Order: sequence, then structure tokens, then C-alpha cells
Amino acid sequence: MTDTFVDAPLLHEASTYAHGVPYDYYGWLRDNDPVACLDHPSYQGEKLWVVTRYADVQQVSRDASTYRNAPDPFIDDGINEPASGGSDQLMISLDAPDHMKLRKIINKGFTPKRVAQLGDMLRTRTNDIIDGLASQNSADLVHDLALWLPLHVIADMVGVPEEDRAQVFDWTEKTFGFDASVTPEERAQAATDMFMYADAMCSERADNPSDDLMSVLLHAEVEGEKLTAFQIELFFMLLQNAGSETTRNLITTGTLALLQNQDQCDIVRNDLSVIPTAIEELLRFSTPVIQFTRTATVDTELGGKKIRAGERVLMVYASANRDERAFENPDSIDVRRNPNDHVAFGAGGPHFCLGANLARIEGRIMFEEILTRFEGLRFVGNPETYPRVHSNLIDGYAHVPIEWDSIAAPA
Repeated sequence: MTDTFVDAPLLHEASTYAHGVPYDYYGWLRDNDPVACLDHPSYQGEKLWVVTRYADVQQVSRDASTYRNAPDPFIDDGINEPASGGSDQLMISLDAPDHMKLRKIINKGFTPKRVAQLGDMLRTRTNDIIDGLASQNSADLVHDLALWLPLHVIADMVGVPEEDRAQVFDWTEKTFGFDASVTPEERAQAATDMFMYADAMCSERADNPSDDLMSVLLHAEVEGEKLTAFQIELFFMLLQNAGSETTRNLITTGTLALLQNQDQCDIVRNDLSVIPTAIEELLRFSTPVIQFTRTATVDTELGGKKIRAGERVLMVYASANRDERAFENPDSIDVRRNPNDHVAFGAGGPHFCLGANLARIEGRIMFEEILTRFEGLRFVGNPETYPRVHSNLIDGYAHVPIEWDSIAAPA
């Protein structure tokens, strides 16, 4: 057994992921120190425990009595101030019973029927986006394709008027876009502006309810309880982030992964019925959300390590999804892999991703249209040099240049 990993990266620093997630280091940790105690500048007097094996990530995720989300599940980057300004009130930061009450109400806006009804709208939106590129032979996969569908889907769901979308999208990008050039002041102002916009939407929907998600959430109740306007406004902001950023990166990293594995791409292109299993494999292989933390509520033990109450535990989903103990040939793409119990939407428990089905439908329709309409689609240059988002949470590209020979009409 190797005692140390040469030049071990700091998993809390966004710069660590500038060229992709450190799979080599994850592999070393899984083999040598699967519940590792690592230093973190913000957790003085407490330890950061890094969990990299699939089974251990599942255990932490599903044991909500021992490990809680509060005060929030995000890993501090050690540079900026810890998350504040209401982040502790986001649904993702709450634990039982408050989390379950909130989730039951919000689920009324995410029923399978309601999500399935989005299908025709999603395909129209997707084809409109592609049609807008018909006069070109090159584009940026991120900003010209993958960015727009999830942003419009969320806007359609919550009822943002077309004339307001450019502004809401700009706020979303500044608040959640992980652009290192955006100053903390600009990010804070964008978050404030978006919150105030959501507040105005709540006031308007209270007087004039419609069929959109904001209206549903305002008037839905469970066991006699309703959401407050403040809770809905926070959820609006969380939805803009979780609903757009992760799906965007599934489309971007997934398309690039297929183009880099042409044999797998050909399988999907020649048989579109494979797309559902291919999406699960792309989620596993290119996990959009790298990691989340939990905080131990009691003294406990995991993997032979003693964890004290109050200490942070980092669940590394990107590592768990490449664990040889759970997946055969985990570093290779197999679009027909089945079963595929990946943890890209969480590893089970009460915080499993609320929008998983929506992301799957968006991904299915976008991949169907990309693979059938773009003829001769290819990436340009060396993907290892493509700039990535500045984040210790999201694995995604800032830009991906692509070219094609022609664009076919929609089927």
C-alpha cells in the first residue's frame, strides 16, 4: 500500500477542477484511505472526512439521523465567506421534519404527469434552438445549445414571461454560473435582484393564479400547511441553479463524451431506444454534481474511522460513480450498461434529487435531436484544454467548440 499520494490536490479548492475532476486521486483514496481525514482552512478544530467508496457514500446519504444537511451541504472553498443570506433555509439545507414537509408540497408541482406534459414543449424549444444555428457550421456547445434548453424549461415551468427571460437568465448566470470574473459584489447584487423578482411574481400570482409552478406552490398545502412567500422565493432561486446548471452540464459533458467514444455514439445514433440507458451511463461517467457534505449529528464510526459530532463528511459522488467495487470497467463508457445504480442524483435518502425525472426528459429529447439533426458533428481542438467552470461543486465546461457539416430538418 502506498502511504501518500504525490501532490495530492485540495478537494475544497475550485482550482483543483480547472482541468477536470482528479480521478487518479479518487482511485488512490478508494484503495488506500476510503474515509480520509483531510485538512480544511475553514474547519479549525474540526475534521473534514472525505468519503470516496460507493457503499460508504450510500451509507452517509441514507442515514439522515446520523448525518444532516444543515447548516448547508456545500463545501466551503476556503477563500470566500461561507454561504449565507438564506442558504440555510433552502430546501437542500433542511432536515426532517421541515425538509419533508417542504418536499411534500413542492412535489405537487413535480408530479410525473406534470413533467411528462412538458415533452412537446421541450422538443419545440430544442428544435428552435437548433434551427437558430442552421446558417452556421460551428458553435459553442455550452452557450449556443446546452445552456438554453434548461433555462427555458425552468422559465416555462415557473411562468417567467418571454420578455423577462434575458434578465432572469443574466441574474442566474451571475449568481450560479461559477464565472471567476464575476465579483462577489456583482454576484450578491444579482442574487438580490432575482430574489426581488421572485417576490414580485409571488405577489402577482397570489392575486392572479395561473397554471404555472409558482401558482401551484402558492396555493398547495399538505396537512393544512402552505409554503410562505419567502420559501417559494428561495425555491425559485434554487430551481434556477439546480434546474439549469446540472442539466446543462449533462448535455455538454454527455455530448462530448459520446463524440470522444465514437463506437458508443454510433450505437445510440443507430438505435435511439438506447438513449435512456445512455443517459444514465453519461450521468455516471461525467457526474455533474461532484460532491456534497453532511454534518455528523453524533459521534459515530465509518470505515473504521471515528467521526465526532459536528464534523463535516464529504460525499464524493464523482468517485463513487467510478468505484470498481460497484461498477465493472468504471472508467469506460457503456451506453447499454444495465443495471446502473449511479449516484449522480444523490445516493438515496430524503435528499434524492427532486428534478431527476425532469433532467432525464430534457436529456432524452436534447440528445435525440443533437444526434439526428447535426450531420458530421465533431468537437474542435483538444478537450483537455477546454476551460471549465470555476467550481468545487459542478463538473462542467465553460466552452466547448463544435463543428458540423449540415443540420437536417426536424423529423
